[in-house]
Amino acid sequence: MNIENYKDVFLEEAEENIKNFNISLLLFEKNIEDLTPINELFRIAHTIKGMAATMGDDKLAEFTHNLEEILDNIRNGTLKITQDIINILFKSIDVIQEFIENIREKNIDFADNAKEIIKEIKELFKFVGKRDTKEETKISSSVVEEKIVIPDNIIKEAYNRGFNVYEIKITVSHSCAFKNVRAFMITRNLSEKGEIVASLPSSKDIEEGNFDKVIKFGFVSKADVAEIEKAVMKIAEIEKVEVNKIEMAVENEEKKEILIQEEKIKEKKSSLSQSVRINVEKIDTLMNLVGELVITKIRFDQITREKNFQMLKDVIDEFDRIISQLQTEVTDVRMLPISHIFEKYPRIIRDIAVEYGKQVDCEIIGGNIEIDRNVLEEINEPLLHLVRNAVSHGIETPQQREIVGKPKKGLIKIEARRERNSVIIEVSDDGRGISIEKVKRKAIEKNIITEERAKYMTSEEIINLITIPGFSTAEKVDKISGRGVGVDVVKTKVERFGGSLKIESHEGEGTKFIMKLPLTLAIIQALLIKVGRSIFALPVIHTTEILELKRSELKKIQKKDVIILRGEVIQVVKLYELLHKKRTEEKEIMNLVIVESRDNRIAIEVDEVIGQQEIAIKSLGEFSKYAKGFSGVTILGDGSISLILDIQVLLEGLTTTKNI
Repeated sequence: MNIENYKDVFLEEAEENIKNFNISLLLFEKNIEDLTPINELFRIAHTIKGMAATMGDDKLAEFTHNLEEILDNIRNGTLKITQDIINILFKSIDVIQEFIENIREKNIDFADNAKEIIKEIKELFKFVGKRDTKEETKISSSVVEEKIVIPDNIIKEAYNRGFNVYEIKITVSHSCAFKNVRAFMITRNLSEKGEIVASLPSSKDIEEGNFDKVIKFGFVSKADVAEIEKAVMKIAEIEKVEVNKIEMAVENEEKKEILIQEEKIKEKKSSLSQSVRINVEKIDTLMNLVGELVITKIRFDQITREKNFQMLKDVIDEFDRIISQLQTEVTDVRMLPISHIFEKYPRIIRDIAVEYGKQVDCEIIGGNIEIDRNVLEEINEPLLHLVRNAVSHGIETPQQREIVGKPKKGLIKIEARRERNSVIIEVSDDGRGISIEKVKRKAIEKNIITEERAKYMTSEEIINLITIPGFSTAEKVDKISGRGVGVDVVKTKVERFGGSLKIESHEGEGTKFIMKLPLTLAIIQALLIKVGRSIFALPVIHTTEILELKRSELKKIQKKDVIILRGEVIQVVKLYELLHKKRTEEKEIMNLVIVESRDNRIAIEVDEVIGQQEIAIKSLGEFSKYAKGFSGVTILGDGSISLILDIQVLLEGLTTTKNI
């Protein structure tokens, strides 16, 4: 058996177990009187240890055994819970994470901090009494005296198929500290040579280390005695191996039991899980194919409009239905619950809070909301910045909170919800909020704004200054401080894939960051607009409304064109100017598309609004560095290429007339 074939499955399951360990440990830390999570933590540690030993990652298996010992002593009541023990448990799972990352990336069974944590664990056990080993001695004595029993039918079937049957007696060294880990290694090595069909003591007792020195196995294999001895003796702390071949009994036995076993195997195979793991590359290929089908559908629509063939229209309707269904199904395959990344944040918040001497609770809402896998990957880093900043900058210390009449423990809330074709993610805290005066003063010091300009800026505009690269109100710099750096990264990342960021803050009450994100980055709803002879696609996520106005309704404020829409002053910009295209003929009736850009509403004047339709996004590839203001391309119904506008980049640096 080639264990490497199972490496990916092992790593994936280990990551899942590490995530669940963190969740259960955070739960236990909140209420150490309730030992229910400890049983789950022990089960997870035991699972990781077993998987690691099976995969040949002996150092990881030994380290996890140390973690398992702590948990076992906690649930048995022999180890009193303290914050130091909780911290060691958190450090231990971090070391296991390090092991997993090194196994994945470097294929080495190693973690830098393993020895240090093992030393801390051993210090703990200096004050814990040893367990009563009478029961283990009793089990061991019976093993030495008792002969292992292998059913005759199994022996006969093995010989009929060309296998040998052995009784193996293994003596483990008295000084062996981790008997169950050694037992795992023995069973793993033997399983590579054949099949274990019986054991003394029971497999459960062996697994839990309930034996003194001797264990016995009934073993079926094509390997000879020397090979089996070599496979076991290469494991450390093995004192002796005795391998005896068992001869087949002369009498005939019925094969009924074997047939029953085979039937059970067949039943087991037929009841395997109906879910399958799908390679990400295959999903991406499927999505690209769906994109091509969408383009074909658009072309069919155009033929129908021009030729007006009724029969062709009926076929198109059916084709449209199938494509829509296929698109929905494939899109759903790419969707993942936001909880995939949300679940990591309570642990991160807890660690930073401990480091800064703060008390913080984390509330997660909407973790079941699903979003495209690619979007999920993109937002992880921005969210991490916001979460870190909320703890380090937003939440006050318990003493500071008490002085202003707040509970000692702060609250960080991470919430997701659906809005039409978008997902809204909010990260909020009930901390000190952003100081308007402090931000204003820093901005003037750094020559970002003048004192004169600052007098006329709204609170909202001042708060948005923290998104300028390098801007920070932190008095000292450490590995987390620097709110401006974090928010700049968030803004850049979110806007890069068509999202938007909004900040709300009230001094003394807290801060809220609101991200508006597209559900998917593959196929989106877009508004087709025309400038001169060129057609462009504008993602609908940025648009709020479309209107026609007479040019005579234009007003001038500070030499800028504006319109008054329901009492709101909105600046008007011409798309051909943003794109540096040749001036087009100005018509008396203006076609305006109102878009949202960083909390401002801007009216974009275009020559014609063609309509809204679904488009498949194609990357610009290596040309993206030369195409500022465009996020991709799509193919239209007539086969022509249309550039997709990145409206946030195009409007960058535009001074609006908002609130003038």
